[in-house]
Amino acid sequence: MIGVIGAGNMGMAIALRIKGKVFLSDKNKRISDNVTVAKRSDIIILAVKPQNIGEVLREIKPYVKEKLIISIAAGAATSSIEKVLGKARVIRVMPNMPAMVGKGISAVTRGRFAKPKDLKIAFGIFSKVGEVTEIKENMMDAVTAVSGSGPAYYFLFTHLLAKAGEASGLEKGLAMKLAKAAFIGAAETACRKDLSMEEFVKKVASKGGTTEAALKIFKSRKLESIIKQAVKSASLKSKSLSVSLHSDNVKV
Repeated sequence: MIGVIGAGNMGMAIALRIKGKVFLSDKNKRISDNVTVAKRSDIIILAVKPQNIGEVLREIKPYVKEKLIISIAAGAATSSIEKVLGKARVIRVMPNMPAMVGKGISAVTRGRFAKPKDLKIAFGIFSKVGEVTEIKENMMDAVTAVSGSGPAYYFLFTHLLAKAGEASGLEKGLAMKLAKAAFIGAAETACRKDLSMEEFVKKVASKGGTTEAALKIFKSRKLESIIKQAVKSASLKSKSLSVSLHSDNVKV
């Protein structure tokens, strides 16, 4: 039996796509409480915010012996969870928002006491919400910054592109429709054609053409540097969340 603690967007997305009965809890206890879910489940998915995981671990600790713990809390290292729960079988996963429509990608790593079969179970669960890939845990902060936060970058750029279209005279609805379609179509093309991103850029940007004119602005304004700084900031934030789990401010 699978239990999901945390009924936010990601927790609900996972619960809805798991076949069979799933126990679900949320902080307001409108569905069930954490202890009940922990007692009744063989596999417990922690879909809570990083700042709440310490409290949740302390609450469920008496009821999770020999159970598989899967955490999707950003920044919460497997060693941090093991420190609270003891020799727990812990799998850490970083999914992303497109999991809500079955198009996500989840990075998975296992803790010190988790078995290969536990990793296989995690792959089985998260394959229901998209692709799954195994990584080393020391790469998880970077993964969080790229794929975990990545959808927000897409949404922001789509919004800004549509606004720029409006500024050039397009009707608001049409500008957004064009911006969405451009990115969705480009993503689908990238998945179907075996080309590098640089090669795709060259296919769109004819020498002396309109696209090249736009790309020159991106280059002159150092867009690449801005993106690197943003991803680095997100990665450092993920690291800081891991540190905070051990701090005196988080009771575990």
